[in-house]
Amino acid sequence: MTVFSPIVRELDIFLGFSWRDWSTTIIPGSIFAIGAMPGLPIPSIITNYLFLISWLTPYIYFFNLSNQITGVDEDRINKPDRPIPSGKVTVSGAIRRWVVALSTFIGISLYEPSLLAETICWILTVAFLCLTSAGSHWFGKNCVAMTTGTWALLSASWKAIAPATPKSNTYVFAVSLWAGLITHIQDLRDIQGDAAVGRKTLPLVFGDRGSRLIITFLLLPAAYWVLWMGDIVRLAPFTLGMTHIILAYRIMQAGDARYDHKTYMFYTYIFCLILACTSAEGLDMKVIGLISPVGIGWKGVA
Repeated sequence: MTVFSPIVRELDIFLGFSWRDWSTTIIPGSIFAIGAMPGLPIPSIITNYLFLISWLTPYIYFFNLSNQITGVDEDRINKPDRPIPSGKVTVSGAIRRWVVALSTFIGISLYEPSLLAETICWILTVAFLCLTSAGSHWFGKNCVAMTTGTWALLSASWKAIAPATPKSNTYVFAVSLWAGLITHIQDLRDIQGDAAVGRKTLPLVFGDRGSRLIITFLLLPAAYWVLWMGDIVRLAPFTLGMTHIILAYRIMQAGDARYDHKTYMFYTYIFCLILACTSAEGLDMKVIGLISPVGIGWKGVA
């Protein structure tokens, strides 16, 4: 047990830093990768997916460490259970892990150069978020960084399994723009901490009510239009339409931070649903209730 204690501790620390972001990184990346798997032999699918996980793990860990090392004051207010403000890890200990995570991330891309562009894109995105004033502004933080970060995530998730295709590239660009337009939802729950560290998020610039109106009646319709233009809405028009309507309703209900957090989590579930629709198309499957109100059932696998 003593031999494995350091490994167990590091896994616990990794989870402490990263678990909140799995529904926007490791899980959706894995879901999207499924669409690239048809036609590959089982051994190749297993090998390629394990390689993808080896890339996604430092992808999220490098970001979480960067974000939480530079955002300790905010976390003491918004998320005091995180490893640094809770005292589980010191800042110097987090920095050492940051060096390892970044080195591993770069090393993987050098081993597999096809992911080099996505790796560089993510490193620059994280630097933009954590080291520049523009990364604390609502436009830079979400419209720019969340778009580029999502592109890196999804593009690499597909390419780790199989070469990119014109259709996969279209889906990647569409979903990335969708995410960049409406990830402002996350800032509705973090107003107190963001104000304390001087961020200029949408709620702090336009007010809570004003930001909800902007997201619901401007950014959310624009995001749905992007999905339409990216040929994604046709995959599940009823389900995607209804989930966006429910999301709009929740955004307009000015609840407390806990309610807004649940709304953000609902947004991440829609993110995963969209990617599941693209993967189901790749597998030549139709899921009950996804295509029309009456449902179709399984079409089968070619």
